[in-house]
Amino acid sequence: MSTHQIYFHLAWTTRDRLPMIDAATRAFLDEFFRKTAIRQETEVIGLAMLQTHVHLLVRTPARIDLPRLVQFLKGGSSYAASRLPGNVVGLRWAPEYSATSVSPRQLAAAIRYLENQEGHHPGERIDAGRQRRKTSR
Repeated sequence: MSTHQIYFHLAWTTRDRLPMIDAATRAFLDEFFRKTAIRQETEVIGLAMLQTHVHLLVRTPARIDLPRLVQFLKGGSSYAASRLPGNVVGLRWAPEYSATSVSPRQLAAAIRYLENQEGHHPGERIDAGRQRRKTSR
């Protein structure tokens, strides 16, 4: 990766904010997002997942097609995760996403924000071992 320091905080929710991310889906998404980022010459700096939404802090190359990156992350993960053996929840993302630029000076604060997501949303914590029912959507 080049020496550019261009950071984005990306966030998006599950469709209708339904609790579609369980422990197995979170493990899959963690690996999927990191591999997808590498293919797009992007580095995952921080990642936080709750039952209903995702936060990613990424470092991008100078020339980035941000909507395309998000399409690969969201669309690809939804398609792949919904087809995993044993996935009883399915995975669908809301069409919107948030993208906020983060300066190198704000990086530590942004990382702390991601690390504290379970505290911000204690009812959305992903518990290992608890499997959710398939949604009707």
